Amino acid sequence: MKILSFILLLLCNLVFTPSALFAQKKAKAAVAADPFKDIETYIEKARNDWQVPGVGLAVVRNGQVIYAKGFGYKDVEKKTPVSANTQFAIGSCTKAFTSFGVCQLAQEGKLNLGSPLKTYLPDFKLQDEYAGEKLTPIDMLSHVSGLPRHDLVWYGSTRNREELYQAIRLFEPNVSFRQQWQYNNFMFLTAGYLIEKLSGQPWEAYTKAKILAPLGMKESNFSVKDMQKSADYAFPYGWKDKPLGGVKKLDFRNIDAIGPAGSINSSPNEMAKWVTMLLRKGKYEGQTLLSPELHKELFKPRSIVSTELDSSYYTFHNLYGLGWFITDYRGHLRHEHGGNIDGFSANVALYPRDSLGIIVLTNMNGTGLPGVVRNYVADKLLGLPMVDWSDKQLTALKKALKVGEEAAQKVQDSRKKDTKPSHPMADYIGKYKNEAYGIFEIKASGDTLTGKFNELELGISHYHYDVFSAQLDKANDQTINFAVLSNLRGDVEALEIELQAGVKPIRFERFNEALKATQDDLQKFVGEYDLMGTSIKCFLKGDVLFVNVPGQPDYELVPITPLKFDLKVLKGYQLVFAEENGKVVSATFDQPNGKFTAKRK
Repeated sequence: MKILSFILLLLCNLVFTPSALFAQKKAKAAVAADPFKDIETYIEKARNDWQVPGVGLAVVRNGQVIYAKGFGYKDVEKKTPVSANTQFAIGSCTKAFTSFGVCQLAQEGKLNLGSPLKTYLPDFKLQDEYAGEKLTPIDMLSHVSGLPRHDLVWYGSTRNREELYQAIRLFEPNVSFRQQWQYNNFMFLTAGYLIEKLSGQPWEAYTKAKILAPLGMKESNFSVKDMQKSADYAFPYGWKDKPLGGVKKLDFRNIDAIGPAGSINSSPNEMAKWVTMLLRKGKYEGQTLLSPELHKELFKPRSIVSTELDSSYYTFHNLYGLGWFITDYRGHLRHEHGGNIDGFSANVALYPRDSLGIIVLTNMNGTGLPGVVRNYVADKLLGLPMVDWSDKQLTALKKALKVGEEAAQKVQDSRKKDTKPSHPMADYIGKYKNEAYGIFEIKASGDTLTGKFNELELGISHYHYDVFSAQLDKANDQTINFAVLSNLRGDVEALEIELQAGVKPIRFERFNEALKATQDDLQKFVGEYDLMGTSIKCFLKGDVLFVNVPGQPDYELVPITPLKFDLKVLKGYQLVFAEENGKVVSATFDQPNGKFTAKRK
């Protein structure tokens, strides 16, 4: 033992000579004096490695903003630098503002977080009736409604908030109510809608008056339209062809309708005020925006996001409160939320027991850099052993990309080669509608097909048989397959598209847009027609044409072309008139089991 002790002592003396110890202490002192010098060097390298144009960073500690700075460019083409006042879209970091507003209403006695939402929104419905009756604001804000995302209902849609709210009742759930955590933007849209109904103000006006104004967040706003009117804002960027494949400027994505889930734009300096107030448990410069009791409600674990333990990322179980992810990061409690919308990625993190807050904003689509910067800054300021988060996450990204490429290749390998569509291309052209998801249109472009899904332009190509591929989202390079369905007559009547994992393919029914026909236009069809001895009558009620078949109800006729009408309540049935010398001479019932012609009497 004595010999071993002597050897250990000798080794210690070799390693920790006075000069070595002095150098080590000097290095630590330098870091303590200016920890951000190393951080800035690291961020610049990581920013370039991740191909991110610009980064905004702010750090709050012990109630003070100890650092706020911009890196890189808000406009790559003009080489305009990012500042601490540059505005970025914060995406889903908005959700924390919305849940905060709901808790403020609870503080005012206008709602109970545990009462059914229908108490306050009587028209709220879900396809799962039990869930619709029992869902509470807590369920709504902790993602346990039983609904998957259904994001393509709002993404690219022109519908307003009220219309999107009314569409929720049509969404198919994929798990039972409160069974598991599933991220859902529509529940936060509903939360914003709830705020409007209980406060008498739109979500934007309420949030500005009750949160932004008291914090002095004067430049923060709720729409990319307003952001572009400001003096200092970042442009959105994405990768050119594939991740890490170069940078291109993107169009701003207007998401006003789904705003409570993700439309706030802000800067590092102004977000630092928000974080300061949260770390002070709802208090800011002599004001109490939220009581300590309601502040606790925000950060109580409500649902389990994941129980997987990954030692390489130094986190414990991932939980969710009301608009916040909750976990243990290397022995430190962390509340955080990320945000992504076309051209922007963000992260806001609170370490409440350490009185530390970190805000990272970027103008790059779907990048992992905000988490990299957050972790590196936290490690440095919390005195933790340093980890090269950029290298670790880039390695993970490249591995995931390889897996994705292999999966995509398997899909391509499953294609049935040398097959053809069952119809001429012209037969597929038209509009198809799903009540919840909107309109999917197939159009011709020369000898090829193009399309439009709500406001998203599509490139369409043949996959196999009557299945086609469409590039749905240029920003994220998302491709979907859709099947074209025919009825018993062989006519193309519907599309089925897998737009949401875990539920049945979404069915879009073909529809013909009605012509505007006046009473004078329709008058020529009025009269009796003989159908094998049975008298068929066409008549007008105001400006609407009807047909009567003995023993059946009157059917309203919807004009599709000057001579073709859909029977409004009978899907697949049409009445087609024929003319000779300008006079109507017959009416043919075109239906799934055949055609029957009635001659005009």
